[in-house]
Amino acid sequence: MIDAKTSADLYRANRERVSKAVVGLDPADLDRQVPACPQWSVHNLVSHLSGAAVDFGAGNLAGAPLPPWTAVQVQARQNLPIDAVLAEWATAGPALERLILSGTTSHPFVCNPYVDGAVHEADLHGAVGTGRPPVEAWLAALDWMLSDADGPLTVITPDGTFRAGSDEPVATVHTSSYEFFRALFGRRSPEQIQKWDWESPEHAALWSVELARLPQTPKDLTD
Repeated sequence: MIDAKTSADLYRANRERVSKAVVGLDPADLDRQVPACPQWSVHNLVSHLSGAAVDFGAGNLAGAPLPPWTAVQVQARQNLPIDAVLAEWATAGPALERLILSGTTSHPFVCNPYVDGAVHEADLHGAVGTGRPPVEAWLAALDWMLSDADGPLTVITPDGTFRAGSDEPVATVHTSSYEFFRALFGRRSPEQIQKWDWESPEHAALWSVELARLPQTPKDLTD
């Protein structure tokens, strides 16, 4: 697991990148549907990021990070101009970073907001081509999600070897760390995962639906 300073730094960098990418978007792009979050527009996605920072800082954690919790954040900001949402995040974000550094909370979501940030930065790229998050962001998110994992699936990437899953069969697959990151967070379809380089191809069909730790998209995504 990463330390508090690294967590805060990763989150701040994510917030700054996303804010810079979004501030210049025209209304049509802000209204564009996010393929990885088909119920959200780009504006909705940024509203969630700002709203999560506010809620984390306030200790409003009941139901986090499930859809009813995020829906309240989106609905509360749906009529705000994007500049107002970004201004809110520019205040709530640094406050959250200070909270992380203070060591006064051990809540895993509050202490590691860069994970959600990295996932949604990649989602934003899939919607309007703003750029993938940097490699350190998605590797940190993978490490956090798999910190206690010692499962039967071995995923070998150019950046390292990861273990995942809880039930057999034992299997090994080669892919990129970015594809694994997106798949683990539900952003790759079963068909996309089956196309990875499986050492035992007969296991690909099973693991392609067992790998995702969040609800899995049925559509091929290219972010």
